[in-house]
Amino acid sequence: MLAPIRRQQRVFILFLIAADLLTVPLSLLATWYIRTGWIAGFLPGFTHTINTYLATIPVLSLLWIASSWSTGMYVFSSQQGAFPGLARRIRAVFYLAVSIMAASYLVKMDYSRIMLLIFLVLSQPVNILFRSVFGSLAGKIAPMKESPATIVIGSGEFAERVITSLGKFPGPKHRIKGVLVERQGITEEVCGIKVIGEVRDLPRLVDSLSIDEVFFASGSMNRTDMLRIVNSVQKQDIVFMLVTDLFEIAAGVSSLSSISRMPVVEIGSSGRGTFSNLTKRLMDLIMSPVLIVLLAPLMAAIWIILVITGKGSPVFKQTRVGRYGRKFTLYKFRTMKPEADEYEVAPVASDDPRVTGIGRMLRKTSLDELPQLFNVLRGHMSMVGPRPEMDFIVKDYNAWQRRRLDVKPGITGLWQIMGRKDLPLHENLEYDFYYMRNQSVMLDTAILARTVVTVLKGRGAY
Repeated sequence: MLAPIRRQQRVFILFLIAADLLTVPLSLLATWYIRTGWIAGFLPGFTHTINTYLATIPVLSLLWIASSWSTGMYVFSSQQGAFPGLARRIRAVFYLAVSIMAASYLVKMDYSRIMLLIFLVLSQPVNILFRSVFGSLAGKIAPMKESPATIVIGSGEFAERVITSLGKFPGPKHRIKGVLVERQGITEEVCGIKVIGEVRDLPRLVDSLSIDEVFFASGSMNRTDMLRIVNSVQKQDIVFMLVTDLFEIAAGVSSLSSISRMPVVEIGSSGRGTFSNLTKRLMDLIMSPVLIVLLAPLMAAIWIILVITGKGSPVFKQTRVGRYGRKFTLYKFRTMKPEADEYEVAPVASDDPRVTGIGRMLRKTSLDELPQLFNVLRGHMSMVGPRPEMDFIVKDYNAWQRRRLDVKPGITGLWQIMGRKDLPLHENLEYDFYYMRNQSVMLDTAILARTVVTVLKGRGAY
């Protein structure tokens, strides 16, 4: 059963979507009358009919929701209320404008740019008004009868700071159900809050106490332990909050909040919905064929060079493990000598004797990864995601590490831009789990952009 605050959040999200769906047609009609009436005399002739634009309402609505969803406009947090900030709205408008122009290009229809500009500007105050009204209605239909049920993990100074700050936070007070410690006997209570068990008890207590939020406040717990705990919880509605002094993965791409001037990182839900998965797949289907066409001359040149200078097939094929443990054939340009065992550990030094001369250059620049664009097009991989691993490595995964297989592997990911092959396996897994819980179009775009910079520097590639 959902905790009360989760039921309220879902009602709010449905009402916000309804407000957005109402915004689109009304703003479009208003835009039409402004363009053809009030300012018609100041602009060139206009030959389109109103039916031309009314026919776009279903697509406009879909693009609006997709842009809003990908930028967190439907995220409800007890830290920020039901309505997102200005930065998220600006990003949503930008995504909407780009997606509208892309859709216009795909259907070969030259819609009025003036209409687009008026629509984007006019729709924002209309949407803010509708969201305010619908948000108030949602609050009356599903009032918050209880405050967020919270568990704090940790002891000592950090835990005391978190508990004290939560008590001072304005709005609905957190109901701190108890404190979990790493091992019994450390302390019996923290700031008057009773210790109710050890960290290993969290999965059971989350269900029995209908927990909404979990705060990590342990100065001695490392990131691997934190991620193991997070991924031991099967329930997807839990929000995990980490004091930033303790968790500094990928600074700048986290969702930051503050509690009485104490910055925290909010880790999103452990699962992605169907809509988010479709958005990510659409992004892959747009990017992969475009990149294949643009990079075809370069890939052809590499293929010819490998045919002339090497032995064996220029394209190396290897079985890897994908989403849900399904095996697939991964494509790469051959960089190692044909006699090398294809399932040996990958090179970890620039002078590895198994790597050919041309292969060393391809690996340094990551050009050997280009054929994986075909894996993305076929749906085996995504542009961004965890590293695709070999079967013998996956067989050694423990239970929490296997949850890494819940998402498609990617050509690039946080593991590449943060350290690439300089990092040990367990730290790569930390980045993978961070990505899994924070997936978004914005994060994917940031990772892709930083991948280009990392590749150009040649850092951590052998």
